[in-house]
Parts: sequence; structure tokens; C-alpha cells
Amino acid sequence: MDRFFHSLKFLIRECPVTFYLILINALAFVVTLGTGGFETVNLVRLGGLAPVLAVQDGEYWRVLTSMFLHGGTLHFIVNMIALYYLGVPSERGMGSLRYLILYVLSGIGSGVAVILLEDEYTLTVGASGALYGLMAALFLTTLRKRDWFSPASARSIRSMIIMNFAITFLFPSISISGHLGGFAVGLVAGLVLIPEIPHFARRADNPMDWKPSDPKDPKDPEDPLA
Repeated sequence: MDRFFHSLKFLIRECPVTFYLILINALAFVVTLGTGGFETVNLVRLGGLAPVLAVQDGEYWRVLTSMFLHGGTLHFIVNMIALYYLGVPSERGMGSLRYLILYVLSGIGSGVAVILLEDEYTLTVGASGALYGLMAALFLTTLRKRDWFSPASARSIRSMIIMNFAITFLFPSISISGHLGGFAVGLVAGLVLIPEIPHFARRADNPMDWKPSDPKDPKDPEDPLA
């Protein structure tokens, strides 16, 4: 229990955006359970994204609200675990504001892809599009900022991306367009938003003292994934 509260304090202090994103998703999950569960009618009422409603009725706000809804308990749990493990290194590396911009833009890009490419009566919910944007930016970071991560962490990020893409194409109920849209926007946004010096180094007493990760050290202490 002490370890849990220690991790919670760390999350609130070091990664406040990630904490509040998880909190908002959790509140939306509770509201979903309390208003009718995961039935299609209820998810649509709460703000799920259906292209026909966005285009014909002008309800484009659903692109945003659908990012915080989930289609089931397992869907919610898996996405929140992913948000934690992707969000912490992303926010520590990019800084809270840049990270939030990346998350929102990726989620919007995912929703736009669904509107343009999916069947007009398809219902889409979930944080996955935004999460794929985070994955894309982290992948880009491992290529452009190799000294931010230890080799082990860089391999872990790339392996996770490969695994998630495999899941995307293996399960028919997953929105391929939404995931690819979020990933594409995350790559483009990452080109602009990834800073020259990682945010965790800027917050140090003297940023000039920051040293890049040692490529010979499989788990460097400065690594945001360590």
C-alpha cells in the first residue's frame, strides 16, 4: 500500500497531465456504468463517435468526448495501463503542455480518420487513438534522441509498438483507421513538439549538468523509463 501511495504522489507531482487524464477516464467509466452500461445506445448518448452523427448532425464534439469513453471494463483497464506506461515517459520527456497537445491532437486525428474512413454507422470509443499518437512520438524520440533512453528502453518501446500493431490487425473489433490516424498525427506532431533537451533535464538544478544516457548501460538512471 505504501508503494502505491508513493507511486501516486510521484505521478501527481511529476506527471500531472497523465494523472488527470486517467482520472477523467475513470470518472467517465463510472458515469457509463451508472447510466446504462456499455450498451450502444448509452455510449452514443454519452458522446461516442458515430460518423453519421458527426457529419449529418454536425456533432463534431464527439471526436473529443469519445476519447474518454470505453466499450467495456477490460477495454478501460488495458487503455489506462497503457496510458500510465506511455504517459509517464512522454510527459517527463516532453513536458506537460507539449504532452497534452500531442495527446489531444492525436485523439482528434484518430477521430477524423474514423469519420473519413469508417462506415458511417460505426460507433467508436476509447483512448486508443491518442495512445497510438504517444507511441508514435516515443518511437520518433528513440530515433532522433537516442541519448534520452537506454538501449533496453528503446528496444522495449519499439517492441511494444510492433505488438500493438499486431493486435490492431488481428482483432476485427478494433478500429484500424482510428489507430493509424492517431499514430500518423503523433508522428507529425512529434516532429514539432519533441524538445531538444528532455523536460526532466530542464527541471534539474542545473540543466547543463544533464548527461545523455550511456549506450553501454542497459538501464541508465537518467532514462525516463527506468
